[in-house]
Amino acid sequence: MGTDKLVCFTLAGQMFGLPIRAVKESVPSRPLTRVPLTPDVVAGLLNLRGDVVAVLDLQKLLQLPSPTREPNQVLILRSPRSATRAAAALRVDELVGVREVSPDAVNPPPATLTPETAHYLSGVAQDGDPPRPLLIIDPARVLDCEPLRPHRARTP
Repeated sequence: MGTDKLVCFTLAGQMFGLPIRAVKESVPSRPLTRVPLTPDVVAGLLNLRGDVVAVLDLQKLLQLPSPTREPNQVLILRSPRSATRAAAALRVDELVGVREVSPDAVNPPPATLTPETAHYLSGVAQDGDPPRPLLIIDPARVLDCEPLRPHRARTP
């Protein structure tokens, strides 16, 4: 059996990973345009070479402790409908790199996580030496999060 490649990053002192197929690109953090009357999980809008992309505050969505510093990277998520379009972006503290994880090494999220946080994870693996938890984000669940549903574009 093969391995899955994950784009790994830190957020609030924890290590996270996103399937590499879900990530379009990574860009340095830059000023965002805040949008009034949007949920707190929407950090703002980013102009990415003429495309306007909603940037989500993953830290708030996962109910992690308040940041001790400003995030320095933005991961642009690939649209599920188009490999060349961005669906949204996530603010992260620091990009760590790409890791390969065997599907056999991925366990369900632990019961110690809140149900709200566990909902956005597809599993947990171990990474590094000494091993530490690598929380694997499910990008489809993040893009379909409850706070964004009323604001989602309607298609006829």
